[in-house]
Amino acid sequence: MRMLSIFEPGKLVMEDMPRPTLTPGHAIVEIEKCGICGSDVTAYSGKNPTMKYPIHGLGHEGVGTIVEIGENEEGFKVGDRVALEPYVPDFSCHMCKVGRFNNCADLHVCGVHKDGMMTEYFSHPIKLLYKLPDTLNFQRAALVEPLTIGLHGATRARVSKGDHVVVFGAGTIGLMAAFACLSYEATPIIVDIVEERLEFAKKELNMPYTFNSAKGDLVEFLKEVTNGKLCEAMIDCTGAQPILGEMHNYVCHGARIALVGWPHGLVTVNQTRLMQKEIDVCPSRNSCGKFPEAIKLMDEGVLPIDKLITKNIKLEDTEATIKDMMENPGDYLKVIIDIK
Repeated sequence: MRMLSIFEPGKLVMEDMPRPTLTPGHAIVEIEKCGICGSDVTAYSGKNPTMKYPIHGLGHEGVGTIVEIGENEEGFKVGDRVALEPYVPDFSCHMCKVGRFNNCADLHVCGVHKDGMMTEYFSHPIKLLYKLPDTLNFQRAALVEPLTIGLHGATRARVSKGDHVVVFGAGTIGLMAAFACLSYEATPIIVDIVEERLEFAKKELNMPYTFNSAKGDLVEFLKEVTNGKLCEAMIDCTGAQPILGEMHNYVCHGARIALVGWPHGLVTVNQTRLMQKEIDVCPSRNSCGKFPEAIKLMDEGVLPIDKLITKNIKLEDTEATIKDMMENPGDYLKVIIDIK
């Protein structure tokens, strides 16, 4: 079978690998589609701080069909269409025991710490499979995993009905976080410095508020939108020092901030102001328990989430596409690889 692997930054290798054999507690899934995540791009560029080279099979946004499975309590069978949760915990540490599997002390993320899903067949724990409804096709189902990241970020920021939430970053994850806010009946305010992405969010996705922070006073804009209060919550999907260093200025007293974007180095924050305003700052890692919720949202189709798909490509075109994504990031949101 074909498998697209990365052994070092800057080089993808198409391997011819044997099909995995069935082991207890696992299923063999024929991968239909796999999205390209920003972390795949930074793995290729060598700027992903979590990447563990070499990896046989990049990618972690896979969906497919079960082709082999043994007896299981979950009721899965051959032919079931599934989404694969890529964060593989040990199911035994202190975090797993309280249900925070995404924060396992020995977590292995597919395509980052262990083999990934840019391959034709993939062995995956049955506990981390989620059946797709017949009404949800694979194209839209490929957006489930990135949507869970936005949902988890919104949950970490305790977004609730009526909140104003400033979301930094109008890329895929920032827009997913904004969709999560809308699903929780909150009002997202999307901030970026790329005007084309903000125009897309406003005109194509019907986001209620967008703002280019390179062209105006963001704090004054947030005060205007919130009648002087500032935002009850914030979700940062950039990891950028200029944003994190000023985050206390964008939210009200007692606000909640979720940090979703990975920083590119150490960042400095104003702890004095964070304490004076008693702001809860919560790092957000992967997602936890959000796959059923994301599948339901994608199946309902109320939010135009599938508009984030830029294009589909073949597996052999992945490296050239990643290079172009690096050179022209404003041209891309979500690229989906057709594996089958």
